[in-house]
Amino acid sequence: MKKEWYRVSLLMIMTFAGGLLIGCIQTRAATWQPYSPKMMGYAKKQRILKYNGSNWGNYEEIYEKKYFKDTKSTKYKYNHQSRVMVIRYLNRSKSPEANTKYNYRKLVFHGNKRQPVIQYYYNLGNQKFQFLYTIKYWMFKPINY
Repeated sequence: MKKEWYRVSLLMIMTFAGGLLIGCIQTRAATWQPYSPKMMGYAKKQRILKYNGSNWGNYEEIYEKKYFKDTKSTKYKYNHQSRVMVIRYLNRSKSPEANTKYNYRKLVFHGNKRQPVIQYYYNLGNQKFQFLYTIKYWMFKPINY
């Protein structure tokens, strides 16, 4: 009788611990984490596969330098199932077309870790995500995503 009691209590403890572990993993993925550009790894070669001609010049010349600077307040979320990373930048501009607190960049990962294909999107102000370009990388060290 005592052996059964120990088994039941051990099973209950293991179930409770497993539930806590799964809950912690899900909440960590749902919260914003500090972002560093170094976490994306280093590419030895890259090739642009596709780009949106209407957004190309505006993003490179104006938006990237003004609205998408990496600071200590830059954070990210990553979804393992869909392999989508959303990076949140603090919007320091007070212009009326971008009167929001954050600007976002979305990265969609395809392929393997040694040669990933990444699609880039950006969201400025209250707009929807706009496609920017797709790049294939050949990495020195594989990225973690």
